[in-house]
Amino acid sequence: MREQTTTQPKGTPRWVKIALIVSVAVNLGIAGVIGGAALRAPEIRHNKVEAPEGVAMLARAMPPAHQRELREELRNRRGDLRPDREELRSLRDRFIVALRAEPFDIDAVNAVFADQRAMLSKLTAAGHESVIEQIEKMSQKDRERYIQRLLGDDHPTRRQ
Repeated sequence: MREQTTTQPKGTPRWVKIALIVSVAVNLGIAGVIGGAALRAPEIRHNKVEAPEGVAMLARAMPPAHQRELREELRNRRGDLRPDREELRSLRDRFIVALRAEPFDIDAVNAVFADQRAMLSKLTAAGHESVIEQIEKMSQKDRERYIQRLLGDDHPTRRQ
């Protein structure tokens, strides 16, 4: 009697599955940034530029005159507020190289993410600088209205 031995193929290692999920997430994030920029291109051409998302909530709460000034300032600084496509491409390429490396080096993946955080931090800081410039121009009354809108209290309670 001959005993048949079957070898079960080993499953995909867990780190490969995790790396694939992270890769897909990063690629979707990068595609979202690029896609968002492409979708906003008509607004930019027609001077309908809004604040970057990290600054949008702060901008919407400002009094209308300050919103207009902020929009103009952001329009003038749009080069500072747009991620560099070449840098995004480089981050993606470095991420793929890090994922394919044998032996796998998680520190290389962490380095790519650190660079991505630095890029996003730079963009957010540029937006915040413009917001700060507008806050400095506000009167005390404008700042009080701004605070009320930030708190969601657009219409202060009237005395009865």
